[in-house]
Amino acid sequence: MTKLRAGKFIVESLLGEGVKYLFGIPGGGIAPFYNEFYDYPQIKTVLTQHEQGAGFMADGYFRASGQVAACAATVGPGGVNLASGLHPAYQDNQAVLAFTNNVPTEQFGKGGIQDASGWGPRSISHVGIFKEVTKWSVLVTKPETVPEVIRRAFRIMLTGRRGPVHIDLAQEVIRAEIDAELQPPKKYRPSGVMRGDPELIKEAARLLVNATAPAIMSGGGVIASGASPELLELATLLGIPVATTAMGKSSFPEDHPLAVGVVGLFGHEAANTTLRGDKTDVLLAIGTIFHQVTTTSWVKNFGGQKIIQVDSDPTEIGKNYPVEVGIVGDAKAVLQDLLVEVKALISKLPPATVKELEERKKSRQKEILSLKGELKYYTEPQTFSDTVPIKPQRAVREIREFLNKDAIVMADCGNNLAWVEKYYQALMPKGFIADGGHTAMGFSVAASIGVKLGAPNRQVVDVCGNASFTMLSKEVNTASAYDIPVVWCILNDRNLGMIIQGQKFGYGVWEPERYIVTQSYVMDFVKFAEACHAYGQVVEKPTEIKDALKNAFDSGKPSIIDIRID
Repeated sequence: MTKLRAGKFIVESLLGEGVKYLFGIPGGGIAPFYNEFYDYPQIKTVLTQHEQGAGFMADGYFRASGQVAACAATVGPGGVNLASGLHPAYQDNQAVLAFTNNVPTEQFGKGGIQDASGWGPRSISHVGIFKEVTKWSVLVTKPETVPEVIRRAFRIMLTGRRGPVHIDLAQEVIRAEIDAELQPPKKYRPSGVMRGDPELIKEAARLLVNATAPAIMSGGGVIASGASPELLELATLLGIPVATTAMGKSSFPEDHPLAVGVVGLFGHEAANTTLRGDKTDVLLAIGTIFHQVTTTSWVKNFGGQKIIQVDSDPTEIGKNYPVEVGIVGDAKAVLQDLLVEVKALISKLPPATVKELEERKKSRQKEILSLKGELKYYTEPQTFSDTVPIKPQRAVREIREFLNKDAIVMADCGNNLAWVEKYYQALMPKGFIADGGHTAMGFSVAASIGVKLGAPNRQVVDVCGNASFTMLSKEVNTASAYDIPVVWCILNDRNLGMIIQGQKFGYGVWEPERYIVTQSYVMDFVKFAEACHAYGQVVEKPTEIKDALKNAFDSGKPSIIDIRID
């Protein structure tokens, strides 16, 4: 046992877990916690412009790197702001460690400044707020419990369905001396993965090998577990077409002959046609919850006649569609074991049956290629349009053609998410990142900074709308302060585009004069970029987009490209 301050123990525990960044804003109450980081330059503190942005950045960092980042805010208003930055991580299963401080325990319930204990009248509760957007939220009032709290936090964040955790430290706890022993992570949390039930995997293998028209739906769990190589091998081995969910986009290369794109409301016609019960007899669904958008509001004829569902969370199995086989386990581990079983089955087949299997593969592949050609898969006419204002589909194609194969493109919510989801061809794992579960405006604006820190050697471009950008545009200043060269491509229609579409087609079929609160104030984004010491450029013709991107990357600065779209 060693005697040291509780705050110091926390920082050394973060180091042991490989934490490299702390995003946030120090206030008077949490200043002693921040002070502990002064002696540990291995963890870089990033001063954000807003606590919500801090949560989004830590989220983006985990999505890109698979490593936990921390975020922190001071008691009261800072904590409330930080909680609003965790809901995408909670919805999308991303591990984020959030810290706040509280007032001293002797002040609980007395109605003092920024009391967030939840005691007494008019006292907000940090734990009450954060528990709705985290896997675990805890108020620490006893210094001696800090070691177990930290160990439990990482255990909860990184096991099962991942997610954020919140630790609220009463003021006196941070400075208190405790007797504590630092332990390596393997001592207090599992380091392995959950493998599926062997008998269920054998049953799934039999179904796939014997299927006449199988298909695969790959979700975010495939990306989270790094299972893309196994997915590619299985699909190629059996000649199975692969659709992805929005969260699973980039888990399978979309230029592959077996790729049919993103399935769902804003997805590809090839994927939606393939994943119908009359087109697919056996569907292997990996790491996906059969989301409302994926299934176009849970239509009855979705998926396949028989469904094999793989998920690390047992509560997701069969939740929205009945399954033939439900396997609880890590996507990568299950696919590895499934490959072994499939190969073993094929090796035992008589020559005539193997020949029949090969003929089925060829027939299925030919059918998929024909379908993709018929439905203009990634060759939609709008993507070649030369009209001005620029068609958003053409803008997205220009971005794809300019960027490196392994670039990371983000999309914010609304039309931007739909356009990138459908018209940006993702070729490498984690090549597409979005807040698919909660769709918070401005998420990608801040999260892209964390993504770039998590993947410093990959180009990072955020495709967002003008209104989404202004939600957290202040974080451009954070990127400039720390020389983080993110490129924001604003698809600028000078309106709240998806809201206008809803008023025109969805909510009530209103006349244009009835559109309300949809015209966003038109910011001069180039002047704003200059004010933030970033690079800025306006683009009005589709042929100017690649040059603007080159200028942005050549500048070496955070950059804003204002693309004027139809």
